[in-house]
Amino acid sequence: MKILLVAGPFITLREPYNGGTEAFIVAHANQLVLLGHSVDVIAKDADEKNLFQVIEFSQSPLSMKDDAYRPCAEWLGQQHYQSLQFGMFDVGNYDIIHYNSFIPEIYAVGALFKIPSILTLHLPPTKKFELIYKFFVKHAPALPIAISKRMSERWEPSLGKDIEVILNGIDLDQWKMYDRNSEEGYLLWSGRITKEKNVEAAIHLANHLKKPLKIIGPIFDQQYFNDFIQPQLSKSIQYISHLNQQELNKFAAGVFAYLATASWEEPFGLSTIEMLASGIPVIGFETAIPPELRNKQVSIAVDSQRWQDLIIPLENIKHATPRECRDFAKTFNIKKTSGEYVKLYERLATKITS
Repeated sequence: MKILLVAGPFITLREPYNGGTEAFIVAHANQLVLLGHSVDVIAKDADEKNLFQVIEFSQSPLSMKDDAYRPCAEWLGQQHYQSLQFGMFDVGNYDIIHYNSFIPEIYAVGALFKIPSILTLHLPPTKKFELIYKFFVKHAPALPIAISKRMSERWEPSLGKDIEVILNGIDLDQWKMYDRNSEEGYLLWSGRITKEKNVEAAIHLANHLKKPLKIIGPIFDQQYFNDFIQPQLSKSIQYISHLNQQELNKFAAGVFAYLATASWEEPFGLSTIEMLASGIPVIGFETAIPPELRNKQVSIAVDSQRWQDLIIPLENIKHATPRECRDFAKTFNIKKTSGEYVKLYERLATKITS
């Protein structure tokens, strides 16, 4: 099949990724190529090691020397300008379009296309995206797909239908399993540095237990970091930086446990699977660990958002072995995820042409 994945004309797919959606797009696109499909991805750029082809749209004429285009570009803006290019893009040669974008204009334009489409729901509903997605699925031959049962349930009231679930997955080959330091190992937290990701809970827990904590991820809210995180950093509580997958994987060596403390409902939580694949057990809040990712031996979620309630589970998880963690992570293999999407692609393409 010839497949078009849509991230967005100004979304970078280079590591380190800004979030799990970018990681999923790259892993899925590469796996589709390995399965024998032709894959193009609309994005700003991607690492050269990838197997898929990146479709790049030109920048706004504001960045060009031709002053004749400037009034138009100033009125449209960069997002509008590149989204309109998407509307002029020839999609006639594709069997399926798979949308993974958070750019409203993309869906306004995509609603004009009559190519069978998939809309993966990577985020919980908000008023803005409820309107955007309802408009899109009304006017385009698009089927919404949730990345977890939690997301399916959240989106069903607004989209008005039973929403199929295809669980996310990771490329296990990218995540080496390490021996676990169950006595002297440090705690690890990774993710976007924002209030709803709640790294503060991990800091309080680490300080209480007198265990070192390493914090990894991009700072999305600089003011929040300056006011609430930076003052708590010390020799024991360290902010490392934003790392690529290989660098993050190396930090798994010597980790006692990974902390998933997000106070918002994670749609899936790829970082949980990445750490389990690295041989590291996970404890956290139910908001941070969806039901599919929970396991009594290696991935424990508590029905609470109090860091104090993680103390006992952290003690109970100390006997989890790297092999047990890895074996559970194997159930979320990108090969399985992409295989399920291919079946769906073929079903939709056949339905349109029959």
